[in-house]
Amino acid sequence: MRSSNRSFFNILLMFVLANAITIDVSVAGGVSTLSGEAVDVEQSLINRAEKTYDKYKRLKCKKSKSPLFQAKPSDVLKVEILADFKYINTETYSEEGGDSGILLYRDDAGEAQYIPIFIKDRGNSRRDYCEWVPLRILFESQDVQDELNGLLGAMPDNEKKMRKLYELLKAKRKVDGFVDGVSQKNNIFSKLGDDIKVVTHCGKSEWARVGGDTKELQERRILLEYYIYQILDQLRTTSLKTRLAEIIYRDPSGKEMLTRKAFFREPVGKMAKRCGLSHKKDPDVEYQEFDAVSLFQLELYNKFIYSNDYEIGERNTITLYAKDGRRYLAPYDFDLVGIIVPDYRPNGKSVEQFRVEDFQPWIQSLEGNEMAIVQIAIMLHKKAKMRDVILNAVLMKKDKQHLLNWFDSYMRVLEAFMEKSRRTNPDLVKGLELREIQKETE
Repeated sequence: MRSSNRSFFNILLMFVLANAITIDVSVAGGVSTLSGEAVDVEQSLINRAEKTYDKYKRLKCKKSKSPLFQAKPSDVLKVEILADFKYINTETYSEEGGDSGILLYRDDAGEAQYIPIFIKDRGNSRRDYCEWVPLRILFESQDVQDELNGLLGAMPDNEKKMRKLYELLKAKRKVDGFVDGVSQKNNIFSKLGDDIKVVTHCGKSEWARVGGDTKELQERRILLEYYIYQILDQLRTTSLKTRLAEIIYRDPSGKEMLTRKAFFREPVGKMAKRCGLSHKKDPDVEYQEFDAVSLFQLELYNKFIYSNDYEIGERNTITLYAKDGRRYLAPYDFDLVGIIVPDYRPNGKSVEQFRVEDFQPWIQSLEGNEMAIVQIAIMLHKKAKMRDVILNAVLMKKDKQHLLNWFDSYMRVLEAFMEKSRRTNPDLVKGLELREIQKETE
């Protein structure tokens, strides 16, 4: 049957599957009869493909329940944070290196929400080299929030109120000391736990690979990393949720220091819970080797985004634990992938060179591998959603085109693999395609 009739044929096929009747289908000016016997053959393909799919399917994770992650990929959360950032950025690795702070955002009704917090520096290479370090925000309790706001009454919502709240919080902590973070219930950070991480711009750096001499370069790096998270998030498997933000940073006097893009990153424990796993070992469980499908996914996703800077169970991977003893993996920390920094030492090639010399040969080497066929079929099924992330990205035109060139060329490699698999393993590929059509019509 010609490809131009395929969509029409699929609709009719689903009708026949549902009603078990014989129907005439117009094909290239003639008439083809789809009999009950043909329907049985198609359903048999679906059933066999279903068994293979179940064996090699991805671990599908639930959506986040936190309001922070209910937005579209390019929705920008406007935030202001007041704290002693000069101290935070210079006293890295110090137990006393954090500072109290006030975070301000406006809710859906436009009402200002002031959240008392404690801010710590974090990170590895960025912590060592960046002018502006990544942040870990711990939330104060609702009681503290209510107490501070009560003391200020109806004071106008502006930087002066933030400064007063900060001074009151500092005085309180000087007397009481700081307690552990508290889970939030009545604001955008609810259902996330007691803290959240912020990936900030790096600023100027002695190590050019992670810094940027201009605001434009700094923003480019943070946005490209953010959108890589968002692209992988469309696969609905073990990856961290992120939310784009624009943060006004204020010093203790309330003066604006700078405004920069950043993104909030989901706590690992919350991602693990969404996926039915834990990020901590159970001492009563004897753990097995890493799950084979998860291992393959880690390699597939890292190669797809041109990331060589990772080690299984170590650098830039998260290990997750199942109650039955299986271990799973999740990739993260994409600031040095080849899409962003091709001349970083573990990369060393252009995006195009890596596709031709590494990604494509590796994919071709998987010929006949049923696990690869299933996993790549899943990625191709999500292609449109992944591409939409780029099409709607808040990027400069040249950077959006850079992402599109990478995405389209690497996707073509996967499509070529699937077309070859259609010839070498036709029943599985056809069954997987019919399975998706059946799922969409149920």
